[in-house]
Amino acid sequence: MGKEINKKHGWLLFVLLACIVEGVIAWQTFAGSDPFPVNEFCFQIFDHVLRECLLAGIACLLYYRRKRVPDRILRYVPVIVVGVLYLADSFFMINQLSLDKGLQTTLSVLAGINNNIFLVLLAAMCYHKYPNLLMKGVYFFVYVFSALSIVFDAFYFWQTSMHVESVLFQNLNIYAVKGIFATMSNTLIAGIIICVIVILLLFYVPKPQRRKPNFAWSLLCVAMFTMALNLTDRLLGYAGMYGVENLIGMYVEVENEKTRMNYRNMLSVPINVNFVGKAMFDTDKIAGRQHVEQRELTAKDKTRITELGIDYPKAKIAKIEPQYDRVVLLILESMHRDYINYYNSNIPEEATPFLNSLVIKYPHLNRYYSSAVPTTQGLNATFRSHLIMDKDIPGKSTPSLFRSVQAAGMRGIFMNASSQYYANELREYPEQFGMSEYYAKEYLEKQGYTGASGWGFHNDVMYAETLKMLERAKAKNDRLVMVTKTLDMHQPYPYTGLSWNEMPENVRSNTNVTVRGVYWVDQTLQNFFKEAEKRGLMDDRTLFVITSDHNPHSGGEYTKLVTKADDKQSIAPIPLIFISKKLAPLNALATNEYASQIDLAPTLLYLLGLDVPELFMGRNLLQHSDIPYALGYFGGKAYYWSDERHFVDQMDKPVPDSEYEDALTNYILHYYGLWHK
Repeated sequence: MGKEINKKHGWLLFVLLACIVEGVIAWQTFAGSDPFPVNEFCFQIFDHVLRECLLAGIACLLYYRRKRVPDRILRYVPVIVVGVLYLADSFFMINQLSLDKGLQTTLSVLAGINNNIFLVLLAAMCYHKYPNLLMKGVYFFVYVFSALSIVFDAFYFWQTSMHVESVLFQNLNIYAVKGIFATMSNTLIAGIIICVIVILLLFYVPKPQRRKPNFAWSLLCVAMFTMALNLTDRLLGYAGMYGVENLIGMYVEVENEKTRMNYRNMLSVPINVNFVGKAMFDTDKIAGRQHVEQRELTAKDKTRITELGIDYPKAKIAKIEPQYDRVVLLILESMHRDYINYYNSNIPEEATPFLNSLVIKYPHLNRYYSSAVPTTQGLNATFRSHLIMDKDIPGKSTPSLFRSVQAAGMRGIFMNASSQYYANELREYPEQFGMSEYYAKEYLEKQGYTGASGWGFHNDVMYAETLKMLERAKAKNDRLVMVTKTLDMHQPYPYTGLSWNEMPENVRSNTNVTVRGVYWVDQTLQNFFKEAEKRGLMDDRTLFVITSDHNPHSGGEYTKLVTKADDKQSIAPIPLIFISKKLAPLNALATNEYASQIDLAPTLLYLLGLDVPELFMGRNLLQHSDIPYALGYFGGKAYYWSDERHFVDQMDKPVPDSEYEDALTNYILHYYGLWHK
């Protein structure tokens, strides 16, 4: 009886001390707020004290079962290894996402440990029940696959801030693998090899024991524990959301908590199961013929999308006399707007002096967003003014920038630095986007260029060939739209073709490789325009456009260089700069208005005096809009920005959070359905 009383007193003392410590920490967090947020202050103390009690309970359980711990560790070494790997991965994820460290996050980590060792534990239990060579082989395979999945997922998460997605496997072939390895240092490759060897060596199983655990009972316990832990994790998440909405009630905090809930769900995902699922199935519940649902817009939908600034039905864009004969798009790879010093002081001024000068001198947009990620999806938005890239749609029946200009007698040229076999671009791009002239790495090799590495040829080669093509076209008085797609900023490690001594001190000494990559981009662009001017290609009938295929994936050095949360989401700002000797046609461009990639093709066709296809979703940036907005799509989510509001729309959510999200989903799917007709 006395021991039980002492235990109760001990727990009460522990809770009291935890309340005091967490109260002091919470006070340091909120002390400067005016008015003082009492509800948030109390909620944080309550949340963190519950976390301390949970961790203390686990510690006590391990202490009271301490005699069994050495035996279980020895019996289940591979399970322990996978659990430790996941724990390290989860801590990395929490740090990368700046996720809170309260009770709900802690419980999600515990659920994640359980879920990630579950299959390995089952294999171990089967082996100890049936200790034969076959079961040992199964145990070994499940362990190695689970461990390597976690390691690979951690690397992928570092680059993208998400678990492995289906899009990885859609673009995975020998050219992608070569590109990845070519951008890795020998040290990193050696580290990967060592990591694999260590994982293999850590597979240890003791000799079979005569006394076997009760297999059926153990299996039932594991199943019940897994169900209870995951159910508690989910229920507590909803309870926490309820508490934030009803106790704190601030709109910003409620929206932040929704994001945190999604992040916590990422922590509990079984990585090995996710890896197999994403490899075998296209998990985008929106894109793909099997998901198409033609939706007619209701009166309420039309009212809400009008309030978002979206015209429906779209007004016909007026035609003008052609302002240019040649349009040249220089599309950079994975270039964020904030990789330019003009927008972001984290980039040294010496890294982008030329880009700074272009932004200052020429028409540009400060709030121009990707409409889709990654490359093919971003190009789809740029060329076809459409959000969702779907290869199931017969490309020849869809309108595009290239098809429009070629129908008017202009040339449509696309030149890519990578291999034509990467993602089957040789067939897919002309089929989907409609360019009549497609050139890639293999073409450049035939022209005598050498030195391709990594993902393909470098910027200097791409710009040299672009200048040659433009010279020949101008000599023939060819009218054209030409796209040059470079690759040197490809993640994870951008390329720079300059020696250490050729870079300014603030660039070469910067700890972020991205800064040196940006400097290379800046210098090659400067050389390109210097040569274009020298060769007489900068005239009043030629328009150059600098932009990007998409923003960088939200991981790696990106998170260090771009610090604003709204600017490093899956859909984020990219550059858009117009350069020409004749700028009068661009006078109506509103520098600080929101816009996105789907708006570029309508704008260019307007400048070329051509009709804009009715199925284009974007608007002409040179005509007035009451509510300018940016629109993007990635992974089943729609992203919307305007001066009035910003939200992320989970399009497959059974019950939308607002009428605006419901209307936007219906609008996007309505247009998507039209493309399938």
